[in-house]
Amino acid sequence: MGKEPMRFHEFMPDQVWKWKMLEERLEKVLALHDYQEIRLSVLQETKVLQDGITALMQGVEADTAMQSVLSLSLPNDQLSLLSLRPEGTISVLHHTASIINPGEIHRFYYSGPMFRKLPNNQQMEFYQLGVELLGSQSILSENEVISLGVKICQELGVKDVRLDLNSYGCTKCQPKFFEDLRLFLDGQKDNYCPNCYQELYANPFCDTGCQSPDCQHTLSQGPQILDYLCPSCRTDFSKVKKIQANLGNKYKVNPHLYKNFAYYNETVFDFVVNQQGSDIVVGGGGRYDNLAAKIAGASIPAVGFYLNLDILFEIMETRGFFHPNRQDFMVYLCSESENLEMMTLQIAQELHSKSIKTIISPEINETAMQIKQAINKGCSLMLIIRDDNIREGKILMRNLVKEHQDYIPLQETIPAVILAQKALVTH
Repeated sequence: MGKEPMRFHEFMPDQVWKWKMLEERLEKVLALHDYQEIRLSVLQETKVLQDGITALMQGVEADTAMQSVLSLSLPNDQLSLLSLRPEGTISVLHHTASIINPGEIHRFYYSGPMFRKLPNNQQMEFYQLGVELLGSQSILSENEVISLGVKICQELGVKDVRLDLNSYGCTKCQPKFFEDLRLFLDGQKDNYCPNCYQELYANPFCDTGCQSPDCQHTLSQGPQILDYLCPSCRTDFSKVKKIQANLGNKYKVNPHLYKNFAYYNETVFDFVVNQQGSDIVVGGGGRYDNLAAKIAGASIPAVGFYLNLDILFEIMETRGFFHPNRQDFMVYLCSESENLEMMTLQIAQELHSKSIKTIISPEINETAMQIKQAINKGCSLMLIIRDDNIREGKILMRNLVKEHQDYIPLQETIPAVILAQKALVTH
């Protein structure tokens, strides 16, 4: 950990199999919980993104939030109407609002590349899993989603994941909190840079990302929302904590848990992993009941989370969680004579029809080199085709595991391979 963020994803086969293993585990857990995959376009309408990201923001905070969106440029340097998706929640609500009827519950997930622009204007791509449960305001739905995020991390091998929990309250308990907080800000104005002062004044739950050594950055010394929760929010937050504790999920209440997007209400959470002595946020989410009404004109209670798959992948690799699936049986097929291409492909085709993985050597090389290549590929068996053997109706079969070889009748090639497969797999 601690490396420069990967700007773009370019994985070779030695990394791709690890990603496939990670994705298979994700899909297995999500299927058990009846979450349905949806596939979102990488290109998003800039106006939709802007409406969602800035739905509950104003002024400088809204402008700052949109600066991280990577919009496309037209040839004349004018911004187009399209942007690369920075997250998935807004798009999900925009596209599903018209198909969700009152009383219906929908469970969706999506994964893939997201794109953001860093404060230094550098563009970056990152892989993310998003999970959304739409249509329910119940405490059960919140805890289902939170527990699912914990379960996924644990299934990936990250057993030590913990929860940071907070509540942003509702429209009943927030006004007094905002009032007192702004009074605090006014009294501490000299301790904040102008940008942080304006952003925090507009949304005290935001992470300004300020790096100025002369700025206080956050409201950690000011009023805390947990002290202002109305009876309903206080009861709901207590239930969430109790349920997570009873489920055996480690958590701590973090009154300074902030979110980059302002559309959350009530329960918010982060998934945290301690890696090499440092706490790393690998994902998070919360309830966002008011967002759909802002961007789609429909009231849809919702709760969801994201997981940063890049960070999880790096943790899994650092901890040695990736182990390749052992290839029980694989055949290396090669020719040591000219003009045997048709026979080579015919034999390969017959082996493939029996679901036997077969690697064809495209070049004519000496036997020793072919054996070396077959071993490097992890093959168990070799079939060596030679012109003089074919004329005699034979083919050379070499068992690389037992270091033994025999000539077998050409017409018995496939049965002989199947017999060898059974012996080696059993062995």
